[in-house]
Amino acid sequence: MSAPESSPRDARWRPLIALLAVGGASALLVWACPDEGWHLAGHTVRIETPSAWNGWWASEPQPTIIPRWKPEDVEALLERYEEQLSAIEAQDTVYPTPTVADSSLPATPPPLPDSSASTSVAEPLTDGAAPSPSAPPAVVSAAPKPKIVAEPDGRDWIPGSLRIGIPPEEEAAFHRLFSQLDRGEPVHVLHYGDSQIEGDRISGTMRQRWQERWGGHGPGIQPPVPLVQSFSLRQALSGPWKRHTRFGRRDSTDLDENYGLLTSYATADSASVPSCIDVGPERRSPPSFARWDRLDVWHDTVHTVCEVLVDGLPVDTLEPGTLPGVLTLPMSNMEPGGAPVRLCFSGRPPRLFALHPVGQGTQWHSVAMRGSSGTLFRKLARGPFSTQLKRVDPDLIVLQFGGNTVPYTRDSLAAARYGGWFRRQIELFQALTPEAAILVIGPSDMAEKTGSQWTPFPQLDAVRTAIRNASLDAGVAHWDLLDAMGGLGSMPAWVASEPPLAGPDHVHFTPRGARQVGEWLDRAFWAEFRRWEQGGQTPAMTGMKRRPSSSIPLQLPSSDDR
Repeated sequence: MSAPESSPRDARWRPLIALLAVGGASALLVWACPDEGWHLAGHTVRIETPSAWNGWWASEPQPTIIPRWKPEDVEALLERYEEQLSAIEAQDTVYPTPTVADSSLPATPPPLPDSSASTSVAEPLTDGAAPSPSAPPAVVSAAPKPKIVAEPDGRDWIPGSLRIGIPPEEEAAFHRLFSQLDRGEPVHVLHYGDSQIEGDRISGTMRQRWQERWGGHGPGIQPPVPLVQSFSLRQALSGPWKRHTRFGRRDSTDLDENYGLLTSYATADSASVPSCIDVGPERRSPPSFARWDRLDVWHDTVHTVCEVLVDGLPVDTLEPGTLPGVLTLPMSNMEPGGAPVRLCFSGRPPRLFALHPVGQGTQWHSVAMRGSSGTLFRKLARGPFSTQLKRVDPDLIVLQFGGNTVPYTRDSLAAARYGGWFRRQIELFQALTPEAAILVIGPSDMAEKTGSQWTPFPQLDAVRTAIRNASLDAGVAHWDLLDAMGGLGSMPAWVASEPPLAGPDHVHFTPRGARQVGEWLDRAFWAEFRRWEQGGQTPAMTGMKRRPSSSIPLQLPSSDDR
């Protein structure tokens, strides 16, 4: 009699057990991984998780920080800033006494514009905070700089939320910049940014302050066909002009990446109708913006015969085969109050990259890129971009981005990836301009409507942190605009202020608010200059720890066409 057969064993549960084991081991690794990661054989291994999971791993729940700012808080915080920024200047700055040679200068420094005209939010300061320097007075180009007579005494120079964080490896570049300014040498600043600097906002305030303090004139390089009218100069177009941009909504007919230094160019497709550009002073701009020595036109390779006229007089003829270069126009200098220069092309002009009203001394070039996340520079045709960048030879490069990324960032992993892409852009500028100082400016506070309240975008802080980490990892300076405004949740107070400092979209500054931001940035630079001038030590960047490059998240190709 044979033994009864045993029933077959059900093996369907085995994959489930295996999945549970793998999931449990993964959860244990995530829980055990420290914030700085594990250091193995010279490499750093970090485990990133979406920010929505943070509550699962944290020992205590992390409350959402959404302060309810009021318009009166804006005034109070600004007053605190102003008190501390003005205190040290009154103590240790001596203004030069006019001599016979410069008797036209005032015996006392002209005041800065009334801060009530450009009030904005500042970070709350404790009563025990050390006083900090204010921006120096505005002086004409020929005036000597105010001299600092106080000895270094270890005091803090500026409220922490306004300070520019300069890492040790970037100090030499900033010291070269300060030395050039101190010696009165020409200085070029190339300021890239999103729509927050459109129309020369923020950058125009910086240009005005630096030209008043260090000497100089000129409005900086301009696109031939601007998207919006700039505060720096007036441009009027006639003819079939077309604007092409690499940022924002790119023209589908553009077949190459040759957009040049300004990441845009202009064309005029009709040879039968003259294409003209009137360039002249903008009545709202300072007098130094309305003065330039000549007008240069940056152009691409010439394909058809084109006659160039200035105020109706022929000055040059562009022949087919002419290589990319600069066309210098005679009789194109400008003085404040002068009539606009009329530049015309008879025939189809070549691709025009830029109009450059060439000035002297300190030059602040503003490049506004509406809708850009600041991750497109490596996509540009490297030869033309590099050539034009070297033509300017900037001493300081400012990269102000992040706002256009915030609304589209889903979680902290996406923010970290953006930080990796942004770092690659910084490294490109470091490779092409190794002597230039580089400053990264993060996003402002931004709010969206949730129910009846305006609250910060969910990933705003993650994007701000990613940009700050990218700056630290690349070894460049960083200025936190969000902190300067007052932190998360401060934007509604800017909008509700009287007069408003930000627009109803709760994203963009009004001209008044942008002017205040520019004043703060100028004061932050001035504080660092004074620290250098007196031999003080630049404080270490706070809130950021140096991370090895191997710990940066994988950098994948990104699109800037948002």
